[in-house]
Amino acid sequence: MDRIKQTIEEIEDYLIPFLSLDTYEKALYYHLFRHTRLIGKEETVFVISSALNTVGLTEFSARDRIRKLNEKGCIKIEETTRIGIRVSVLLPTEIKGCVVTPETEETIIDIEQIDFYNDPKYRPNILERENGECFYCFRKITKDNYVLDHMISQVNYGKNSYRNIVATCHECNSTKTGKNGEDFVRLIYRKGTISANELENRLIAIEKIKNGEIKPDIK
Repeated sequence: MDRIKQTIEEIEDYLIPFLSLDTYEKALYYHLFRHTRLIGKEETVFVISSALNTVGLTEFSARDRIRKLNEKGCIKIEETTRIGIRVSVLLPTEIKGCVVTPETEETIIDIEQIDFYNDPKYRPNILERENGECFYCFRKITKDNYVLDHMISQVNYGKNSYRNIVATCHECNSTKTGKNGEDFVRLIYRKGTISANELENRLIAIEKIKNGEIKPDIK
């Protein structure tokens, strides 16, 4: 009984608002739930012609609502038969993102909203993404001597996103000044600090980071 009570609470507290079920969708979901998961079955055959008596819907409305429940992901239409529509029913915990407990809420982190420059919790993640090397010159750096750099400077409205922040050595950070990342790696290439292959590697990496293709691991 405790599990049934918990499931009903999850339906009311999470599934219905999460999927924005209207009154008729809610009634139909509960009817299907009653004839499946509540009694230990995975699926049932819903007879459309009985809709008025079972859930107070006309046949047309029942077909429309069952299609919408399928689209919203809380049921799955398995087959349309001569008798009716065979459906399986999903519980709130089986729908991705539906049930958010205090424990799971802590794990839902929007990486796009993290300030990697000012939040000390996430600064080391940038160093780890760079594999302990200066992003620009490949010099070995550690947690004791690295600094964070904006590929587009703050003066030029560069953001503190992982798409713009890299870990560097002190020398590169101090000599880059207001240059953007692309111009700086071209400069140190002309000075002989990095090779042509390394220049190409850095230009590709800069583009990928800006596009969000190279993310720090924040788990």
